[in-house]
Order: sequence, then structure tokens, then C-alpha cells
Amino acid sequence: MGWLFLALLLCGVAWRAVVAALVWRDARRRGLTAREGLRWALISLADAGRYWWGARLDLMLAGEAGTLLGRAAGEHGLAHVTGVRCPLCGSEIADALAVSEAGDLTVARREAACRRCDFRLDACRHCCHFLPATSGYPGLAGADRGGGDFTHGRCDRYRDYQPVHQTHPRIAHRLEAMGYDYLRAPKRVLDSYFPLEEFSAFSLDPGRLRRSEVAWLTHQRTALIRLHERHRGESSGGVPGQICG
Repeated sequence: MGWLFLALLLCGVAWRAVVAALVWRDARRRGLTAREGLRWALISLADAGRYWWGARLDLMLAGEAGTLLGRAAGEHGLAHVTGVRCPLCGSEIADALAVSEAGDLTVARREAACRRCDFRLDACRHCCHFLPATSGYPGLAGADRGGGDFTHGRCDRYRDYQPVHQTHPRIAHRLEAMGYDYLRAPKRVLDSYFPLEEFSAFSLDPGRLRRSEVAWLTHQRTALIRLHERHRGESSGGVPGQICG
């Protein structure tokens, strides 16, 4: 058993070494110095993705980037990597996704919706501020964000004055006895499939978008969208992106 463990360990070390060598060779081929290539090779021993889906994409020329983006989109049946396949009718929602300044996946525009069935990416149920209804306190800050009824709930970002029997049903009689008829509480969301008109602070939660069966929401997809946006910016006179170590 000990020999088997040792063999597996050696195989793992050998594979890491092979990956590091591939990273060094690719980095040198793309114009990095031997020192920079060695640095990325050492980094790849622990996390190869930082080079393959980070620095390598930043070093790509427009032609190679376009080929990679087109192939990746085609593998998922999309015209562009920024599109999303509607989970309800299968139509493509074009230019639906973008990458924020912080590097996070986000919805590219307000009203990112399917033209055929009106499936909304910017719906409350896909926002990190949404609190799904529960059997106890429906959507209050103490609710479990991972469970509950996602068809309705409350918004943890926006608040308004509401009757105490709606906000704190279990202790409403105590609050009313204390003279409280209304309290400021997270605003109610009656239908989480649509955003409320007054909401402007939508923040995408990719996990909740996956819950709606929207496919291909990976770190690699985020990197490809960032690559797409960088080259689109360069073609319109923007400044090329910098390599992040």
C-alpha cells in the first residue's frame, strides 16, 4: 500500500513538472524573458490556471484570441462567448454577460432578457441581494440564502416601512404592544422572476444563475469574456490589458 502511495505521489510530481515545463515554453514563445517564464513555471506548480487562463490570454495576439473565442463559443452553441443560452426556450441571449472592474462575472446591461420567452438574467432571483422566502421569517436577513422558496422573498439592499405583522409575524403582537405598527425592513419581492423597476443595484450571483439551469458559468468563461472585452477595446482604440501576476 505504501509503494502504491509513493508511486501516485511521484506521478503527481512528474505531472506538475511537465505542466511547469509547458508553461515555461509557452511563456518564452510569447515573448516573456527567461526569468518571467521561470516565475510563471514555478507558479504553475501550485496553480497552472493562473497562467493558462490569465497571463497567457493577456499575451495573445488578436488573431489567436479571435480563433480561441470563436471555437469556445461554438463548442457551446453560441455566437459569442458573451451570449447565454436561454434555459426555457433555448434561444441565445446575445451580449448578456460581461466582467466587472473587480474581475467578477456580471450582467452586461439592464433588461438582459430572452426576446422569445422574456427569461430575465437581471431578475431578483439571480441577485446576491435577494433573500428567498422561508417558512419562518420570510426573507429577513437571518434567512438561509441557500434554501427557501425562490419564487418570492425580499431584497436586502432596499428597505421601506412595512406593517410589523408582515416583517416579524412571530413577534408582531409584542411589537404592536410596544407601539410599533410599522418597521423598516427588507423590501418585499412578490415575483423574483422579474426585477423591480426601482431597483438599480443588481449584483449577479453566478450560483443562483446556475440554479436557473444557465450553463457554462465557469472561471474559464469569465477569463474568455475578459479576453473578448480587451480585444474589442483594442480594436476601438482602447488600451491593451496588463498582465497580472
